[in-house]
Amino acid sequence: MENAYVYGAFAGAVLLLFPVFLSLDAYTDIPKNKIFFSVHAFGVLKVIGGYIVLHRGGLAVHLSRKKAVFVPYADMQNERKKFEITAGFQLYTLRTSVEIGDQTLPAAAFWTAAFLQICSRTVLPVFRKGKKFLCLQNGVLLRHGGDAAMVTAHLVTVFNQLTVLIAFAKIILEAIINLWQKKKRKNIRRSKA
Repeated sequence: MENAYVYGAFAGAVLLLFPVFLSLDAYTDIPKNKIFFSVHAFGVLKVIGGYIVLHRGGLAVHLSRKKAVFVPYADMQNERKKFEITAGFQLYTLRTSVEIGDQTLPAAAFWTAAFLQICSRTVLPVFRKGKKFLCLQNGVLLRHGGDAAMVTAHLVTVFNQLTVLIAFAKIILEAIINLWQKKKRKNIRRSKA
């Protein structure tokens, strides 16, 4: 019986520290203002998927045929400040490909493709510096005889459950502290009145 507790504690510690690979596949069709996405755990287990439509006031995130969520641009700034758990997530892979073409101005599409390729060859080695495990790839496709403006991305991050638990604990503690401070201010106002 004693061994069962030891084995259980060891298995729990291993699961907390076991790396989880989370991959995001995204496809952006710029003329249609749509971003299609899919998130998988370990590359096989689908977590979420859908598409995002850009509107003037915000983003409409369609998670299924019947379910959509509208996120105003103003709210996104506040939410971004709250979301600070990215320190425990390590970027493992980033592969992008850009497809551009312009039937009326093929030279403009060519020079844009060349510029994007030069930028990627300059910037990607800077991100890779000191991280030999990091896989960064970028490709630019030039479509001849047709209009195109599409971006495809494959992103893989690595994290462990301990990082997620710490992040949730931080969020919960911040909420408790905020509630405590609100009650304290409320009691101070009552005592002054």
